[in-house]
Amino acid sequence: MKTLKIQIPNMQSSHCQMRVNSALSTISGVTNITTQSGEASIKVPNNTTSVAVIAVIEKAGYYVTNVGVNFPGMLFSADSNIQHVYS
Repeated sequence: MKTLKIQIPNMQSSHCQMRVNSALSTISGVTNITTQSGEASIKVPNNTTSVAVIAVIEKAGYYVTNVGVNFPGMLFSADSNIQHVYS
């Protein structure tokens, strides 16, 4: 499992957070979804791509500006600046 920290600037209200939480829960294997104003954190299987996660968020009507990836037990993490995912 890896942890994704996702920046979602237009997810501000509790209603928006519930919508994003609901969208993220449709991803196979996702656990530990937490949302707060402007960001979400989820645990997903290692084979789940950031692109798939971003596509689900965009389908719910929100946009992603950054995805940070953290693999437990590893000494690194990666960030990615996102403009838009086209599917």
